[in-house]
This record gives sequence, structure tokens and C-alpha cells, in this order.
Amino acid sequence: MNEKIKNLIENFKKPKYLIVIGISGIVLVALSSLFSGGKSEKTPYNESFNIEEYRVSLERSILSVVEDITGDKKATVLITLQNGVRYSYADDVKTDTDLTDGEKTKQSRKSSESFHITVKDSSGDEKALVVTENMPEVRGVAIICENGDDEYVKEKIENAVMAALDITSKRVYITGRN
Repeated sequence: MNEKIKNLIENFKKPKYLIVIGISGIVLVALSSLFSGGKSEKTPYNESFNIEEYRVSLERSILSVVEDITGDKKATVLITLQNGVRYSYADDVKTDTDLTDGEKTKQSRKSSESFHITVKDSSGDEKALVVTENMPEVRGVAIICENGDDEYVKEKIENAVMAALDITSKRVYITGRN
């Protein structure tokens, strides 16, 4: 058994076998990149965020709640957002302190420098390291639905919207359809 393994190892040391193994490895790598479908992995560094999609998603969620409460399949929900997405980046602070002791006086000087920590993505570009991503705040919600003028229905919808979006009643307007 040991002789078979030794013979196999000796055969692989020959240049023609090394070339065949090397070419096979290159072909396998090329084939794997072809069959991956060209899809890139989504990482926090190359993900794009669409605020419009976020707003529409919120509107659909609130519309679903309104439909469940009122039974109105023609209800309308409009949401406005305060600002865009805000990112917090990883920072590093470099601080230098110098103390000088003269004959009769002491002097100190302190300086600090802050900069973002960066990482390289798959294409080699450097980007700041994102620590947190804060979604846009909801500025207001307008809802038009059947029985929206009924105080009981209005209160149920208002409470559901305030709980779902974590906003105050001042930011919610509900009315009935004329």
C-alpha cells in the first residue's frame, strides 16, 4: 500500500502532470465563475437602498391594516418621509499629547484627529465601514377610506398607525371618502 502511494507521489512530481493539474485547476475556476449566474453577493458595502421602495412598502403595510379594520378595498394611504437614510460610520480617533517642562513653566499641547475606518470591496474600491443604517422618519400619514369620518373607526385606524410607525397622532390624518 505504501509503495502505491509513493509511486503516485513520484508521478505527480513530473512536470507534465503538474501542468495538467494546473490547467485543470484554472479550468475549474473559470467554469465556476461562468455557472454562478453573474450574481454578486449582497453585502453592506454594495447594497443600494431605494427610499421610494421603502415608502411604498410602508404604504402597503398600512393599507393592509386599514383594509382589515374597515373592510374597504379601495382605501388610499399616502406616507411622506422626513429625510433620507442616515448612516453611522466606524470612526477612529488619533490623539497626541505633548508636555514641555521649561525652567519655570509647563506647557501642554493636545491634538486629536478623527477619521473613518475604510474597507476594500470586491472591486478594490475603498468605502467607509457602515456601523448602523437609520431608516427615514415618517413625517405624516394621510388615509382616505369608507367610514373614515366615523369616530370609532378613525380611532382604531389612528391607534394602529401610531403603533405600527411609532409616530404621534399629530402626524396621522384620516378622512372618509365623499
